[in-house]
Amino acid sequence: MDVAERLFAERGIDAVSLRTINAEAGYSVAALHYHFATRDGLIRALLARAQPPILEARARMLAELQSLPHPPLERIVDALVRPLAVGMLERPKESVRRLRFLARLYFDRSPYMANALAEGLQLFLPLLRKALPAVDDRTLTRRWIFAAELAQHALANTVELHVGAVAEHAAGAEDFERFLCELVTFISGGLRAGLECRNAPARATCRNREGDS
Repeated sequence: MDVAERLFAERGIDAVSLRTINAEAGYSVAALHYHFATRDGLIRALLARAQPPILEARARMLAELQSLPHPPLERIVDALVRPLAVGMLERPKESVRRLRFLARLYFDRSPYMANALAEGLQLFLPLLRKALPAVDDRTLTRRWIFAAELAQHALANTVELHVGAVAEHAAGAEDFERFLCELVTFISGGLRAGLECRNAPARATCRNREGDS
């Protein structure tokens, strides 16, 4: 399963056969057929292993936010980012590999993740409306898709620069926490971007501000 997860993440679902996975893992050509019957069965088993820790952590964080009349934007974004990092300090290579597998399915718009985007929006959009009442739903939706893709990419790739030293000393954990906080701050800034311009008297004012910055 570990080999399949890595190969699917690197090459995409359609480019990897069960025969290739068996050979890479050092098993007979019938091994995966015996355990999972088909590639579909294997992928569903990988999803059943990878997704629950992320979804459970996110559900706990969202439950707290849903009880607040005015949830802070940074905490909403934290509920997007931090669950993706579950296990990365304790098992960095394994966790990054699994997130890359999930991210590959997401970026390829795989049928296995067909409902993931809609379900995520359904959970987060009511909170985003409270945190950013001046932003219309269409803009919130577009920006949240950007946010989700950025969070996955950063944690599935850039994160290796920050977790490598975790096993050796506590500074690695502190650096990783700073990385998560910076990612949350960056995404939150993108979600807020341009709100001051919406109240400006003319579009030229917005262009001038952007040029000055």
